[in-house]
Amino acid sequence: MITARVGHRLQSSAVTMVLCTQCQKLAVETRVPHCNILGGGGCLACKEEMQLQQKIQELQERRRKLRTKMNANHDPFVLKLPPEVASHIFLLSMGERDTMKVSGDGLPTQFLLGAVCRGWRQLARSTPHLWSRLAFEVLPESKKSTIMKSLPHLVTDWLERSGGLPLTLDVSYRGSCDSPPQGSVPVINALNQHSGRWHKVKFHLPSFYLGHLSGTSPPQSLCDIFISNWWDTVSIPTFKMNARPSPMKFTVAYIPLKAVDISWDRLVHLRVHAIPLDGVLQVIRDAPLLEICSLSEISTPNVSETTFVRHPHLRTLELSWMQAGVFTKIINSLELPSLESWAFGSEENVIAVEAISFLKRSGSGLKKLDICQDQMPAFEDFECLLQAAPHLQCLIVDSPVDEFSSVMDNILERISVSPPSASQMGNHAGFLSGLQCLKLSGRELNAWECIPLIYQWAHRKLLKLDIQMECIEIGVEMSGILVQLADEGIDLGICDPCTKEDYLQRFRNSKSLQTPKKTIDRAVL
Repeated sequence: MITARVGHRLQSSAVTMVLCTQCQKLAVETRVPHCNILGGGGCLACKEEMQLQQKIQELQERRRKLRTKMNANHDPFVLKLPPEVASHIFLLSMGERDTMKVSGDGLPTQFLLGAVCRGWRQLARSTPHLWSRLAFEVLPESKKSTIMKSLPHLVTDWLERSGGLPLTLDVSYRGSCDSPPQGSVPVINALNQHSGRWHKVKFHLPSFYLGHLSGTSPPQSLCDIFISNWWDTVSIPTFKMNARPSPMKFTVAYIPLKAVDISWDRLVHLRVHAIPLDGVLQVIRDAPLLEICSLSEISTPNVSETTFVRHPHLRTLELSWMQAGVFTKIINSLELPSLESWAFGSEENVIAVEAISFLKRSGSGLKKLDICQDQMPAFEDFECLLQAAPHLQCLIVDSPVDEFSSVMDNILERISVSPPSASQMGNHAGFLSGLQCLKLSGRELNAWECIPLIYQWAHRKLLKLDIQMECIEIGVEMSGILVQLADEGIDLGICDPCTKEDYLQRFRNSKSLQTPKKTIDRAVL
């Protein structure tokens, strides 16, 4: 034990006493072999040590250059290609998420590429497109890792490497909103310095941070804004920049529209989630170019208002998971003559007179209807709704309740009957005569025998039928008929919505499926 301690001390002394006592201070200050023993010329030991240090530095530099040549020789393709081609390979080697991710779990992919060798590092740093997309999480002080503590410097360096390219940003916060960390404000300020280059931004942040996202220059190319806040339940978060942005796509969640300062002149796509109805209809009216509008979990308005909007360009409308009263308020306030796609879902039955009146008021140009219901409507109301859309091409019906299976059965029965003749048709087309795609999802289906009858009619041959049921019970003979239809080119799919198991393939693999072809033909005819 004593011998080990003595040896350790001697080893430490050997390290600290490389120079003589009179040379150490001068060597630290000037790094020149100069001592007073030989009249300012430096002792032989000091001179020899300095010469060795110089040779070590020369060898290390030589070794770095040699390793660079070795990496270039051993690199299979990147450093042998023109820089623009190699840069494009770097871009292709990373997925959408890899290109953007900066987190406390490790270094981002761009830095990992630069860690391979000096040539790759220079190539990565000189490729601005690698640095034009950035995503990171702002963590509470108690959870900050080493990389998160250096996040302000990392973000600043990242954005500078992106050159003058438009920026895609994804910034979120992980933690409670009791005491937002003040130390993360410099990160927000770094983003503000490049606000003129914001192109697509997604800010999922508490109001404390949203208030700091003011920007220092007008966003010239900002086309897509996503802002969300679900921490603050009392205070109203605001989003207001120094210059009003005018995006083409805007998504807002948990933030009232009255707390957002946005110009709607260029808006084409609007998504609103979990806010009161206040101001929503007004935004639709103030956005003359709006084509797609998605409203989900909209609550009752705080202020009663009467607003009727006739929007000539809105083509797609999605209304999901809101109370029947709010749903009725919205559709009674809209007239959409260009409506082509309508999707709605609710836990309540919203297929009523108002929905039918909305379709008739908006014209007959609807091509796609997507319905998700937890309560079964009367089939008479459902049929009237479909008859109000005579040019429907795609119908999607989804319901997890058992009672809705009767509605789906009725749809198959109605489209399986013979089409009306010209004399019978008059001014009325057949039931969903232009249907090209039918998707039914639910618990169970009983009208399997209607499927082969559907495809005996010429105008139904190209119908795509997609059935996803949790409980599927089909007899052996009908299984053979359905398999033969699919094998003959009919676009028919039957699967489990959870496991995605292909039942037609299961029927093909079943040893009990030995139905003769002539039996199938008679069943079809």
